[in-house]
Amino acid sequence: MDFLFLAIGLLLVAVIVVAIGDRVGLPWPVLLTLVAAGTIFFPGLPRVHIPADLILPIFLPPLLWAMARRTSWSVIRKQRGTIIALSVLLVFFTTVAAAGAAMLVMPGLGLAAAVLLGSALAPPDPVAVDAVAEPAGVPRRLISTLQTEGLFNDAASIVAFHVALGAIQAGENPSIKAGVLDFLYSSSVAVIIGLGVGWVSAKLTDWMESPVARNAFSWVIPFAVFLLAEELHASGVIAIVIAAVEMHSRVKVGAEDRLTGHAFWETVEMLFTGVAFGLIGLSVREAVADVGSQLWHGVWVGAILSVVLIVVRLVWMLVLYNYNTRKLASLAGTVAEYASSKYIPVHAVGSAAGKITRKTIFPPMGAPLRLQEVLLLTWAGMRGLVTLALVLSIPYGYAPWQQEFTVIALVVLTITMVVPGLTLPWLMRKLSLDQGPDAFGDAARENLLRRAREAASVVLHAKAEELPPNTVASIQHWIAEETGTEDLDDTECAATRLARKKKISDIRERASRIRYEALRAAQREVLEARREAGIDPAVADDVLHDIDRMILAIKRH
Repeated sequence: MDFLFLAIGLLLVAVIVVAIGDRVGLPWPVLLTLVAAGTIFFPGLPRVHIPADLILPIFLPPLLWAMARRTSWSVIRKQRGTIIALSVLLVFFTTVAAAGAAMLVMPGLGLAAAVLLGSALAPPDPVAVDAVAEPAGVPRRLISTLQTEGLFNDAASIVAFHVALGAIQAGENPSIKAGVLDFLYSSSVAVIIGLGVGWVSAKLTDWMESPVARNAFSWVIPFAVFLLAEELHASGVIAIVIAAVEMHSRVKVGAEDRLTGHAFWETVEMLFTGVAFGLIGLSVREAVADVGSQLWHGVWVGAILSVVLIVVRLVWMLVLYNYNTRKLASLAGTVAEYASSKYIPVHAVGSAAGKITRKTIFPPMGAPLRLQEVLLLTWAGMRGLVTLALVLSIPYGYAPWQQEFTVIALVVLTITMVVPGLTLPWLMRKLSLDQGPDAFGDAARENLLRRAREAASVVLHAKAEELPPNTVASIQHWIAEETGTEDLDDTECAATRLARKKKISDIRERASRIRYEALRAAQREVLEARREAGIDPAVADDVLHDIDRMILAIKRH
């Protein structure tokens, strides 16, 4: 019952903190973590036991599914180099580096315990990255790299963690061979499970007629596939990601399903993220109470290991940067082949390459392409829920360092998640990454909008004889206006286009404000009428729904 009260309280606080974060321009998960951690200054509050063995099964499936449903097979194929380099190799080297550093600063720790700690600290958390990076304005291409890394890296760290835990139980050193074999088995079986569950789920979703039933079904699937994979000693993380991608690549849904599904999963993601980060903050109070005299030693070790994690990630990103720039420089000779394309500068390529086209800059290892991106991706290596859950899942009474491990993990979370979360917007401005078009963000969106407009024009021209000419022109103008493509003209220079966009934007803003005020007045009138006798609330709610949709449409534009 205590945990239930705790969860409900965290949900309420999360909603309030979301609103505060939006107003002050700071990532709300970080603010929530700080608020929850602040309970350390209220010693009279009752202690609440957090069931560590339930943290991952409860929180990880829906949060991973919410992120995985936004990706696709094409992204995974193009980012396979990123998956290998960041989700597997970087996790391995980070585990080794963190374990080595832990053995140096904690004499007598032992290899198995050091690997146990290192594997828990190794993976950046996808939940933290997704919750913090996007609100901070990180470019879409960099977010894509971080999300791809986060979707798969937990699998490698969890396998290494369990191998080390088994070695401690057996009184042996962890075996690299056993770890590799376990990872190959768990990942292979997880892929098979994910493909099968995703295919079946898509068929069942298509069979269902109710959008409510479809959303409810999508809510159950992540938990089911996670538990199935874990029962077969496979990676629940990989199984969830594969199932989500497979299902959403096959399912046939209309506009209503997409709208309701988006709203549903946005709500789920916010609430579960809120509780997860709240638990991280509350763990501070529990850890301080349990560790006793070893508190400051744990803080000191956590600070050292945080520096190690940051340095390893920085070095690895520099290696990828050098690889990407050499690869792109070798493609510089192909620029002439795309002379008709729009060029964007890529400073990292060097003078030999000059400028290359958008078509040539999908980096083999994702990001980074510039030194600024190296710094940002290093700083965005946030640890979060998975690190805390793994450390808390160590069976109680295993060793005297167990409680100290919790303190170390929380210090690492503070340095690698809380501090970056608060400073990312500032860093974006300092590195000038918040300016200019993103190679796979703004440009890709513009191209898709152009294609959508052209496809609509083809249909309109084909149906032109069924409508008066003025009607066809009006429909074309409306489509262009609604999609934001009316000012896309390849013959215009960038400065002219920017000036026209600003003028049009100002006019739209004034018109939108007037429409918004009128709709707000209508909204207030219906809300007042809903309280009157003789008015059916259900009818009033239907009217409100339509008005609310129009208000949201204005806000989006």
